[in-house]
Amino acid sequence: MIRKMGGDRREWEYPVITLEEQTAICDKDKADLMAKSFAKVHSVDQLTVEGRRRREITLSNYPDVLVRRVDSREKIDDGFTMAELVRAIKKAKPSAPGGDQVSYVMLKHLGERGMEKLLELYNRVWVEGKLPSVWKEAVVIPIRKPGKDPGKPSSYRPIALTSNICKIMERLVTERLTYELEKKGLLTSCQSGFRKGRHTMDAVVRLENEIRKAQANKESVVVVFFDIEKAYDMMWKEGLLIKLYKMVVGGRVFNWIKNFLFDRKIQVRIGSELSNKYMVGNGTPQGSVISPLLFIIMINDVFLKVPEDIGSSLFADDGALWKRGRNVMHIISKVQSAIDGVTEWGFDWGCRFSVKKTQTVFFTRKIIEDGIKLRMHGKELERVGSFKYLGVIFDSRVTWADHIRKIEDKCKKVINVMRCLTGRHWGASCSALKTIYVAMIRSVFDYGCIVYGSAAVSLLRKLDVIQAKALRVCSGAFKSSPVPALQVEMGEMPLELRRKQLMGNYLANLRGQSETHPTKGMLKECWVYGKCERNHFGRVGNDIAKEFGVGELKLSPTVVYPLMPPWRMVWPEVDWFVLDIKKREREQIDLASVFYIHLFIEYSEYVHVFTDGAEQPETGVTGFGVVVPSKRIEFNRRTSDNLSVYTVEMLGVLVALKWVESSTVEKIVICTDSASVLASMRSFYSSSRQGLLYEVLQSITRIVQQGRQILFFMGSSSCRGEGK
Repeated sequence: MIRKMGGDRREWEYPVITLEEQTAICDKDKADLMAKSFAKVHSVDQLTVEGRRRREITLSNYPDVLVRRVDSREKIDDGFTMAELVRAIKKAKPSAPGGDQVSYVMLKHLGERGMEKLLELYNRVWVEGKLPSVWKEAVVIPIRKPGKDPGKPSSYRPIALTSNICKIMERLVTERLTYELEKKGLLTSCQSGFRKGRHTMDAVVRLENEIRKAQANKESVVVVFFDIEKAYDMMWKEGLLIKLYKMVVGGRVFNWIKNFLFDRKIQVRIGSELSNKYMVGNGTPQGSVISPLLFIIMINDVFLKVPEDIGSSLFADDGALWKRGRNVMHIISKVQSAIDGVTEWGFDWGCRFSVKKTQTVFFTRKIIEDGIKLRMHGKELERVGSFKYLGVIFDSRVTWADHIRKIEDKCKKVINVMRCLTGRHWGASCSALKTIYVAMIRSVFDYGCIVYGSAAVSLLRKLDVIQAKALRVCSGAFKSSPVPALQVEMGEMPLELRRKQLMGNYLANLRGQSETHPTKGMLKECWVYGKCERNHFGRVGNDIAKEFGVGELKLSPTVVYPLMPPWRMVWPEVDWFVLDIKKREREQIDLASVFYIHLFIEYSEYVHVFTDGAEQPETGVTGFGVVVPSKRIEFNRRTSDNLSVYTVEMLGVLVALKWVESSTVEKIVICTDSASVLASMRSFYSSSRQGLLYEVLQSITRIVQQGRQILFFMGSSSCRGEGK
């Protein structure tokens, strides 16, 4: 609705379609013409003669790349488990079904027998390495691009609908392959796209930091922003298999990916009409779960031949190279050499870089002659004064004026729409307008504020004015209302504090990363920062940490990959008896008595272990206790101050498991009142303590591997009215 009110209208009708000398009038002919056009995009004919020749040379060096691999004894080739399948289905987001018309809702409501049959199907496909043909077919819905000629097939964006059953298996394979690649460190550190704990700000912050250093040292920075033509559509399938081979990825994973990529077909649907089926020559399936991972594997070594003294960053297919120094001509020669290396890589691996869209920016205060330009494929690259990189506009002086102007224009349109939605005696409520503000204005302020926060105060005040206008519309306040009062009334902090908060969040993310993370080096002391005029992230990041009181604290890892593969960890068994009792019934019964009766009847042969954790709100002091009544064991531990109760409860469970490992008890039931901890154990996921959770799961697995029985019972101190 907001887009339509802002003038962004989408037309769903398809007029007469023309391709070369063919004209389509009826829906069937339109669908067929578009299918031919979309299939042609993936054709090898899109490559130059030199590109095809070099690709054939590369393939000749790996003659056995298409040969089926023998099943290996690697952990990644294990059969899939029910725990993996349940987690994969829960992670699935609602989407339209493919040609088989099976939706995610149907899969999420499968019974026990249905889940067993589905798992049996996946394991059969996994062993044989052959996917059902319907899994490799896509129904394409053409969506017209804004402002394009509706009569041309190239004006439409293909939205592919593939089998949801296949997508679930893709997720299973993706989780395993990601673990193997990340655990072995096979992905280049400069790649931030489609990786856990990474995001666009990694590349943006690094580039800004390099430019600020250059400005402080009176140096120049030459940056090249690359663009790959039809990056996903023209990904070379055989080339990807070669990359997997070089990464020592074989066995069932290799066979499955090979079969998944080849012999794929598409057909276009317009209205109720379907086109004929057409083969797809190159590229990864659009909209599939595993495609992003396969793509970053394909371009993993794109900057392999680039010298170490040249900076580089990747976010999926958005790449950048830069060089800092005082001698501009020397910098240009170095960057030109790097460009030549990247284009040579493109010839070898079937990628073509767009000369038109690959652009350069010279960040310098010196006057550079217009004739000094970089070249690619023998053609000059366009030199621009500003460039939009990963959603952030870099101008040649890095004043952020262009970016802030763009934010202003975007937010003003939303404010105008909000004004249309409300009035003095009618219209949307304050909470509804606040929701629009958070979704469409504050989110725009937030993105990139880590870097554009170093702009001049006069520029940042323009955003403060926009925020005040939006909050006045939300609250219905007069124009004369003080801004601080508006912010208090609407529960919104000033943008300056908001920027500091987001900087602190990003800082915590960086400090939890491994030492190989390229952006983490910015947190180290640097003498150049003392000369910087602007308060950019590299200069003030550690100061913000000290201001927040977390400067000396040890932070948990942002991303954790355990020694034991997650698919080999035991799925904990949990008895939710207490939670299954309806809330109304709990008020009418003695919950503690019911809890103990159930515990001693159902688990009379088990050793009962009770754990609990707590925090004193006034002091922030935390601790946990573990009690084993039958063994007359009681012990408690003091933990770090200000830990969350969730963390303390999980520590209590972990210590209880350590005791079980050291004992000779055969049957154990551990009672805890933390439903959130037990839910994390069942889902194998924790938003804040993934490393600690993996320790718990690995301990459970070791106990089960010893032939002992262990389960968890929800409810202990909560049944007595104690604990959290």
